[in-house]
Amino acid sequence: MKIAILAPLTRPAHPDTRGSRPRLVYDLVRILVQKDHAVTTFGPGDSKVPGKLIKVSPKSIYLLPKAENPFYQHTVYLAKLIEAISKKAKEFDIIHNHVYPEFLPVLISPFIKTPMLTTIHLPITEPMAELLRHYPQTFFTTVSDNQRRGIKGVNFIGTVYNGVDTSEFPFKREKGEYLLFFGRMKEGDPKGVEIAIKIAQKIGENLKIAGNVESPVFYKKEIEPHLNNKIQFIGPVDPVGPIGFEEKVRLYQNARALLFPIQWEEPFGMTMIEAMSCGTPVIAFAKGAVKEVILDGKTGSICPAGNIEAMTEAVEKIDQIDRVSCREHVKNNFTIERMVDEFEKIYQKILSKNA
Repeated sequence: MKIAILAPLTRPAHPDTRGSRPRLVYDLVRILVQKDHAVTTFGPGDSKVPGKLIKVSPKSIYLLPKAENPFYQHTVYLAKLIEAISKKAKEFDIIHNHVYPEFLPVLISPFIKTPMLTTIHLPITEPMAELLRHYPQTFFTTVSDNQRRGIKGVNFIGTVYNGVDTSEFPFKREKGEYLLFFGRMKEGDPKGVEIAIKIAQKIGENLKIAGNVESPVFYKKEIEPHLNNKIQFIGPVDPVGPIGFEEKVRLYQNARALLFPIQWEEPFGMTMIEAMSCGTPVIAFAKGAVKEVILDGKTGSICPAGNIEAMTEAVEKIDQIDRVSCREHVKNNFTIERMVDEFEKIYQKILSKNA
């Protein structure tokens, strides 16, 4: 198949990228090329992907010189991406869209003959669903069933769970000595770092905090005052995310458990499968796709949303979880190979519909 992959422009698609979406795009392209598909990626110029790369921007948006108007800077390059794919669409059998925001390339789908598949990575709001209903000729996948719960009239063709390369997140049998929080930090605290801190303080556990700080003000007010010899922040305060790939893996491997006290409807949550691939169980609130990713009592604990007491009790019992079970669960359900296999089936299904 001749496949066009539309990558997000915010971060480069390469093995050490700091963003989960561009890393998924990199892995998707890599496996598709290994399976002898002819793949062309439309993305930032600093991407490093197998196959052909069409450089839409000189480098990823977050690494460009700061603009007076960042919104304009981003949308100009998004427009360039859409213009490029509209001109070259006829060269491909299928277009697979992972752009942020996802709905922009969809706008040109009525004007090209090549079928387009869009994978939606963020929660689907009703205004977004209302827009997508106007494009019945294009196809959509979600990264969890929960993500499209209650959404009707959109041309969904399936759910494809995200995957990881388990060789890059190797198993470690020995349990670690600290709890880990890994995620974005900003006002509103969607990932729940404040709850992770409260739990660590409540039971006197060591906690390591890592991830990208999108709001330095939030960090100074809600995180920094609690740091000490037991609660540590790993890396400099950085909106892009300072933790390199190898350091991230070590943090997972050496953790006793990953805390995932999310406050929003997380569509998937890559940190859950990355941690479990290393053998580290996950303790999470029952929101978003958590019930689709974690096996309660086998690969971690699922706690009632917002119930700090329940999550605290789960931490105290976490050593009952078999780390081998965590690893096997990922190998059976959330590998990058399985993800690509599922997308291949969907590509074929779309092409048969368009034949």
